[in-house]
Amino acid sequence: MSRSLLIPYILLSAFVFLLDRITKYYALISCLEQCKVNTFLSFEVVVNRGISWGLLHSDGSALFLFVTFLITAITLSFMFYAYLRLMQGFLIIGETLVIAGSLCNLIDRTWYKGVIDFIVLSYHDWSWPVFNIADAVIITGVGIMIIQEVFKLQGNQKNF
Repeated sequence: MSRSLLIPYILLSAFVFLLDRITKYYALISCLEQCKVNTFLSFEVVVNRGISWGLLHSDGSALFLFVTFLITAITLSFMFYAYLRLMQGFLIIGETLVIAGSLCNLIDRTWYKGVIDFIVLSYHDWSWPVFNIADAVIITGVGIMIIQEVFKLQGNQKNF
């Protein structure tokens, strides 16, 4: 395998990592209280010790460690899956985004004992669960993979 084949994916991962780290750092120093941007967007730091949307949230260590272990195992398995797809000549942009976002959130789980979420989208009485850049990147990656599968684009994605 040529190293040049990996460069676009490494650069994409590095961009996601830096964007996620910078925005979380800014949120932690600037938005400990709600920072309202407009009627739809505000920032408010929340430490999520569960998974998406706070599911399985626990203040206890046992469940937190179990969830962290499970997320780590799934991420490592997914990295192996992405590597196999890359070796078969498929584009792995979606997979790269999912892996990069997951690793960013795993770093939070280690450094902060929970994932730093801070982006709040709302409209009148409706509010989306608080999220971060890594979460948005994971969702984007999953969306790309779904679109690829639905339209069967994988067969035409050789040599990237």
